[in-house]
Amino acid sequence: MNLNPRIVGAAGILAGVGLAVEGVLFMTSGWTAETFADAHRALAFLNDSGTQLRAAVFAGAINLVLAAVFVVGLADRLQTSAPTRAATTLYLGVIGIAGESLIPLGLWLGVPTFVDLAARDPQAAAAAWNGYAASQAAAGAVGGLFLGLSTLAAGWAIASKRPMPALLGWLAIVAGAASVLTVLAAQTPLAPLATAAYLPSLTLVIAFRIWGGIELWRGRARAVAAPRPNEAVTPDQRR
Repeated sequence: MNLNPRIVGAAGILAGVGLAVEGVLFMTSGWTAETFADAHRALAFLNDSGTQLRAAVFAGAINLVLAAVFVVGLADRLQTSAPTRAATTLYLGVIGIAGESLIPLGLWLGVPTFVDLAARDPQAAAAAWNGYAASQAAAGAVGGLFLGLSTLAAGWAIASKRPMPALLGWLAIVAGAASVLTVLAAQTPLAPLATAAYLPSLTLVIAFRIWGGIELWRGRARAVAAPRPNEAVTPDQRR
């Protein structure tokens, strides 16, 4: 790929800033996981704060477009020094973004639908809500798991091969591991740990996207020493 570093870099920066804006809109709207787990509370919330929630998910949809461009640019930057991990970053990231996109799009369409249904038939709206909420939770789990693994793979490549600052790689490793933890520990005895890791993981992902975007904006990767003419390239160097 022959990508414009400023475009992919700007996408990463904006994806990080946009994720922060999305998080603020969600939190200030009054949304909580407990609210969405209860049909009657959730429907009342949508009626009172649905407009702000739709603003948050609109920002989320835009962020995912920017995140997709960032992941492609990041994989391209890692291709020379760590091709296997670059491909892992790309493909897991695409799966994660596809899963995550079901949340903002589902809420964008679902909020007015449920508000209208609740006004006409509250019992039918409440009965339909549990299945809808479960599907949204599943989409979020797919997004969180695969985006976390994508970030973890990118961090591993950066920290070990140094095409970008090593500290950025370690930031990505911690951010990715925290994201994976929030998914895999949910609904287990470690659920309190998953809850506690959610905001830190979100903050770390925001920091990684912004810093990663800045590094991509700056241009080419750091030079990787080429093997001498008679020096064989080991399988480990190709990964």
